[in-house]
Amino acid sequence: MQTTFPEPKYFICSLTTLIARKMVAYYNRVLAPLGLTAQQMIALGVLWREENVSLGIFARRAGIGKAAAATMIKRLEQMGLVSKEANPEDGRLNVLKLTDKARKLAPQVAEKVAALERNIESAIGPENVRSLIEALTIIRDLKL
Repeated sequence: MQTTFPEPKYFICSLTTLIARKMVAYYNRVLAPLGLTAQQMIALGVLWREENVSLGIFARRAGIGKAAAATMIKRLEQMGLVSKEANPEDGRLNVLKLTDKARKLAPQVAEKVAALERNIESAIGPENVRSLIEALTIIRDLKL
């Protein structure tokens, strides 16, 4: 027996989930030769934009909980990409720093990101990319 279910107008959840999986798979594939995963790239991206931040600030900017952030940072430390140092303003806290190894990876990762963005822009046009980013940012910031 089939259940009657009112058809959603847009299927936004399904569509965004499928797109996210496709992008994560792309990044996992192209970053594998660099020894990174999509999640590690996202985490490093936070620190490439601003290092010397606390774990709490890192977690907030990465959009993850503190426990997940601690696990990610520990893994990145084991990979030789991140270090923790005493905060010069408050010795009870640590700040996260990139290693030279992580800094050397940045241009290679940036090229992988740019390649995907060029591909998307070529498929839907620059104006649609701008609209997409604007719409996704608004949805991200909605209080749901």
